[in-house]
Amino acid sequence: MNKRLTAASLVVAALVAGFPAFAQMATPTPMGVPPMPASHPTTSENLLDPAIWQTYKARFISPEGRLIDDANGDISHSEGQGYAMLLAAFAGDDLSFSRIWGWTVRELYRRPDGLASWRWSPTSTPHVTDGNNATDGDLLIAWGLAEAALRWDSPEYKAAAHSIAVAAVQHGSFKGRFGLTLLPGASGFGPNDMKDGPVVNPSYWVFPAFKRLKAVAPEINWAGLTESGVALLHASRFAPTGLPSDWISLKGPEPVPAASFPPTFGYNGIRIPLYLVWGDAGGTAALTPFLSAWSATSSGMPAVVDVVTARVTEPFYDQGYAAVAALTACAVKGTAIPIPLKTVKLERYYSTTLHLLAMVAARQRSLPCDW
Repeated sequence: MNKRLTAASLVVAALVAGFPAFAQMATPTPMGVPPMPASHPTTSENLLDPAIWQTYKARFISPEGRLIDDANGDISHSEGQGYAMLLAAFAGDDLSFSRIWGWTVRELYRRPDGLASWRWSPTSTPHVTDGNNATDGDLLIAWGLAEAALRWDSPEYKAAAHSIAVAAVQHGSFKGRFGLTLLPGASGFGPNDMKDGPVVNPSYWVFPAFKRLKAVAPEINWAGLTESGVALLHASRFAPTGLPSDWISLKGPEPVPAASFPPTFGYNGIRIPLYLVWGDAGGTAALTPFLSAWSATSSGMPAVVDVVTARVTEPFYDQGYAAVAALTACAVKGTAIPIPLKTVKLERYYSTTLHLLAMVAARQRSLPCDW
């Protein structure tokens, strides 16, 4: 049996068996789970230019496979690992994918419920500084595994995607007025955890992930999750901006900005139109409020906005945020992508990642953006 496949299989077996602390049972090589064999067939074309990916990887990903968030003290988190896995799969880089996945398993999957601890710091001991999970991080990781399973015809990656996706929804959702509703984490956001709980984050509905994960975890009501996310957005167009806040309380008869967070549409919310476009969810009715709100700012671009007062509290300076706006305009109006956005600038981790994801989304959806 191929030893490289055996290592990957052990990782998956550990997850499926409910023992995500694989690193405590066996110690892989420092480079993580060894790569899948080069002979594995490729099932789709590259949606991300490998040259762009190599530049991104050199800037933001350590040799061990750790995505470095350079705007937050060089920490790592489950969200970033999921994004890195997706980009590696879309670029056709199986070696990097296996390294990123291997680091993620060793360092983050240490909970007994099959979910990843969301925050890891290189300067702390132990490195995990917040053991709670982030539901979107687990969904992004599962999605990355599902993309890799399809591209490299890997039953190991498919099994891991199934295990994580099921655990994420099982431990991070509830039945509410909108149907099957995602919680931001397995603990800390429910009606018994916060005075105005349950509290949700609409950017955690990763709509394009639901479509891919349907094939690996058909027992989950992914269509219901899509419907609940779109319905939540329609009910959370807070006057006078028409934008949702990043964090929303569902305790009362109508959604309201959550009391424990600033009432702003900000760095979380900017992902909502990206996911709506990419997942083809909600149609133009779900996207138009974002374009209308952005056109009302002095720059005509996305910004951090107080949804109660409509005051812009912070412009989004980096190019990656403009890329999300351009993708949204393309999807709604057929607007061509501005020429400067066709070149990716290495900015901070988050904005650069959004830029790459917007490019991939346009290509996967075959939108008329010429990106």
